[in-house]
Amino acid sequence: MRGVPFLLVAVLALLPACSDDGDSEAFCERLGDTEQLGDILGELDTSDPAGMEDRLQRALEGFRELEADAPGEIRDDVARIRQGVELVLEAVEDNADDLPAARQAIAGELDELSGLAQAGEAVVAYAEDECGLDLEGGTPTTGG
Repeated sequence: MRGVPFLLVAVLALLPACSDDGDSEAFCERLGDTEQLGDILGELDTSDPAGMEDRLQRALEGFRELEADAPGEIRDDVARIRQGVELVLEAVEDNADDLPAARQAIAGELDELSGLAQAGEAVVAYAEDECGLDLEGGTPTTGG
């Protein structure tokens, strides 16, 4: 039992690291530079599957970085979008030479992609209210 207090102290010392609230300023800066998922998906019909894969990989990395910086109030929504990018990337990778099949695979993941629109709306609202960014129009807002 003697090791239990030490273990408890070690766990308690780690708690502040686990409750990280993100970095709103870094999140806002990064958010303005991150390509929107809707723009990427809108070009899924391109004739360049390898280029689409690269673009999705960059988007996934961008959303991972966003998620790391995301303040607690928006982190779950950013994670949801990142998960959506992962699903789309997987479908494109699995069907690299057949984008119609990739689109069909994505359509087959609708249950997994549920909530993506709401998460996107939450991020857009946060961007406008807290960052002064208009993600839908691509211009800074007067607030933030």
